[in-house]
Amino acid sequence: MQQPSEKITKFLIVFIIGIIIIKGLSGAGFLEAKSHKGKGYYVRIPEGWSKVKKRKDIIYPQGVEIVQFIPKGIDLKTEEPGATISIYSKKLAAPIWIEDEFPNIVRSLREEGFEVKDKGDIKINKQIGAWIVYFDHKTPKLNLEFYMVSDNGMFYKIQYSADPDKFSTYRYAIEELKASFQFKFSL
Repeated sequence: MQQPSEKITKFLIVFIIGIIIIKGLSGAGFLEAKSHKGKGYYVRIPEGWSKVKKRKDIIYPQGVEIVQFIPKGIDLKTEEPGATISIYSKKLAAPIWIEDEFPNIVRSLREEGFEVKDKGDIKINKQIGAWIVYFDHKTPKLNLEFYMVSDNGMFYKIQYSADPDKFSTYRYAIEELKASFQFKFSL
């Protein structure tokens, strides 16, 4: 019969080995998240992309949840990604219709000096939305954005931003993410 101290020692050894195995699998990418659950929505992370940890040196707008994805293999400490996908969500104080607000969004982008290339309407997960493609001369990036307001008063912006020469290369990722977008709550 084993002494209690022997049982504890064996348990601790098995526990430590388990932790080492889990860390190894995680470091090798086997345990990476395949999806993201945000404020009122769910998306699958595009194949070949990973979620970026929230940076502590950036001040985020109050009440806005932001999540960002980048192509795997990019070290943000040493290089800028050629493309990013971000999702912004915010609970609105009062209900709005995206059809009414979208012209104001387009006007604001033009007033900020962005070159609007194209725009239109879209349905994402059966929800009416709008989209716009514009060029930001300051960064210089080409941006594709989708805007939606859910039944329960949540505002969403999905933004794909890429170097102009990489825009087509990574376009599959925003289409994959957009196709997986699901609202978690609805009236």
